[in-house]
Amino acid sequence: MKNIIIDASFILQALLSPESNVSIVSKKIFKDQKNKRIKIYSTSFMPLEIANGLRFSFKEQKLAEEIFSKFALLKIEYFTLNSQHIQNVLSMSCDLKTTVYDTSYHFLAMLLGGVFYTCDKEYFQKAKKEENIVLVK
Repeated sequence: MKNIIIDASFILQALLSPESNVSIVSKKIFKDQKNKRIKIYSTSFMPLEIANGLRFSFKEQKLAEEIFSKFALLKIEYFTLNSQHIQNVLSMSCDLKTTVYDTSYHFLAMLLGGVFYTCDKEYFQKAKKEENIVLVK
């Protein structure tokens, strides 16, 4: 079974732009998961990143909360990185000159032998040489 790791940029883009290519890719990924072809993982702090993204995307609290409720229904397995993992993420982040947060998703993909799906063009440009990463536009 294939492992897919997704980040907040991927989910936010899919939720906020339902007609986008990202939304189409997202629907396919979750359909493949339902059909037991793949497993979907993310870091344990991704829901906080989603909530923060929604908080700053909408003036209306109710709308942000409604969209977060839709996100909460997604079947994502959250992985908590331990101290050794975080040490490795920090090192990788320094090498790539990226944030620890963005790098943690990519590290998780490497750890689980999966592929990291992101919409973060800036991170992708810095990290594409590391493999295990796909930029979804």
